[in-house]
Amino acid sequence: MTAFSSFCFRRNLVALCFGSSLFAASIATAKEDGLITLTLADQTLELPLSAGHSDWTGTQGFIRVSIFSRPSDLETWERFQSLRLAFDLLRNSAQLPEMSLLRRTGDTDFERWYGRGDSGGLTVMVTDSSLDGDLLRVTGTFTGTLGQSGDFGRTIDLSAPMPVSGDFSVTLLPIR
Repeated sequence: MTAFSSFCFRRNLVALCFGSSLFAASIATAKEDGLITLTLADQTLELPLSAGHSDWTGTQGFIRVSIFSRPSDLETWERFQSLRLAFDLLRNSAQLPEMSLLRRTGDTDFERWYGRGDSGGLTVMVTDSSLDGDLLRVTGTFTGTLGQSGDFGRTIDLSAPMPVSGDFSVTLLPIR
């Protein structure tokens, strides 16, 4: 290796390291957070965003949003395990919403509830959204009916429906 090629290699390596550190710093300062308020029949819960399980993917005009939440207090955790709300964000309009809800029914048993726009009439209304670099901020409301399912929402039994409604305000990073 000539002195000139060695110099070029070191210069490119320094530039690569510097660029990588800037990228890592920008990811470290970006913060996912948010809150989902959920009303199930006569019970209202405030649930924090589970940042490691929530994200978005897509481009400015079409984004797939996935919001996941788990209770942060033990009392709620003993009755309710998780909530997932997902939808396509086409410009500022939510399309193809789906929700899953896992509730504890005993010490070890769970009920799995699901709803979609075409099964349970789940609707999501986005009231505000913005994409700032990698951060997607989205706020809105949801309403519909959930039914139980034994096959992870592929088929939904609405014979004993559970009404659901609520709102969300979250800041998400893209899928990792």
